[in-house]
Amino acid sequence: MTGLALVPARRLLVERPVVRIALEPGDRVVTTAGAFVVAGDLLAERVRDPRLEEVEERDVRAVPAQPGSWVAAEHGRRGSVAAGEVLFSHGGRRRVATGPHLDLVTAPAAGRVTAVRPGAAIELELDGVGIPGSALLGDPGHGRLVLLPGDGEGRLPLDVAHAGAIVVFSGRADAETLTRARAMGIAGAVVPSLAERDRRDVEASEARQRAGIHRLAAFPVLVVEGYLRRALAGPLRDLLAALAGSPVGLVADPPLLVHGGPATALPRPAPDRVRIRTGPEAGGDGRFLALAGPRRLTAGVATEAARVRLDDGREVVVPLGDLERFA
Repeated sequence: MTGLALVPARRLLVERPVVRIALEPGDRVVTTAGAFVVAGDLLAERVRDPRLEEVEERDVRAVPAQPGSWVAAEHGRRGSVAAGEVLFSHGGRRRVATGPHLDLVTAPAAGRVTAVRPGAAIELELDGVGIPGSALLGDPGHGRLVLLPGDGEGRLPLDVAHAGAIVVFSGRADAETLTRARAMGIAGAVVPSLAERDRRDVEASEARQRAGIHRLAAFPVLVVEGYLRRALAGPLRDLLAALAGSPVGLVADPPLLVHGGPATALPRPAPDRVRIRTGPEAGGDGRFLALAGPRRLTAGVATEAARVRLDDGREVVVPLGDLERFA
């Protein structure tokens, strides 16, 4: 269609995504490069409150001391030596990262471990496809996908039956609702957008959970659109509806919702399907009709525009820079 190629494209699916799971000094990796994993498989043990200890090498048995190697707990001549990750050795002494409490780092979906860099990251090539988002708050997680119907005013029917599931908020979500969802045992959430204040509250709640002795399970929150209040785009709603009831995972780097099925089984939007990103009609979905020629905006700037027929039947003229199409 003439002019459609001028509309910025938004990637809707990423096939066989490569993701990173961040590691910190002291985390113990229990997988290896080339290993095949499924959702929930243990990848590493994370030290919750890491500390540094200096150990004299003569006080421990001969073990590898290369940076990144793991040393077991021992009882030497000068007291006990905690287990931990060797950071470096110098002058007959080792600096070891260790800690008293361990959390489990698990695979968010099935795939293959492609690289392991202790203290940095584990790289995974996941099976299936990923749906990109703008940010993930919290640690990666997985569960069955459940779509929550909204009433148009932000009230969502959370229920204890959703425990262990990743729920999709079709409308407005805030920190209070997400905190309540976590308390009910829900495994994660997908939200269209989240304001900066609510993001800070969610991250503060996650930090408090990490500080507790008995830490709760991870509660990842995937923000799809960004900060401004928006509803989910129509093609995204169709994709998530097709995945309802299926096991999915949420990862942070890059922020994705991942599913192990083939991309060919998922619905794809029509080529002329566009969405309005900004302006008076922001959030509206419709069909690209044709170029409308240069139009002068309120600031006096002339820009190329297009005619779009919205789903409610109205036809509007929108600057090309305010549109996005789905690729």
